[in-house]
Amino acid sequence: MAMRFRQLKLTSKYSVGVYRSKIHRRGLFCLRDFEAGEMVIEYSGEVIRSVLTDKREKFYNSKGIGCYMFRIDDNLVVDATMTGNAARFINHSCD
Repeated sequence: MAMRFRQLKLTSKYSVGVYRSKIHRRGLFCLRDFEAGEMVIEYSGEVIRSVLTDKREKFYNSKGIGCYMFRIDDNLVVDATMTGNAARFINHSCD
């Protein structure tokens, strides 16, 4: 699995790109067609407990920083705001 993620890190640079978005300031866009079920990019960042998310969001907002968090489960969230990769610009409501 580790080898798969290393390969994904290399190939994602040619598969997706961050560009200006009409919906938000930036968005992640496909640079090629994908197979159904194909892994495109890993959402990376700092894994934190859910109880910290509100506090961090308030801090980011007070500094004028966009907030990029992705909930894993009831207890854990990946905070990609400061340490994440391009995956944070994915529109998570896409089909």
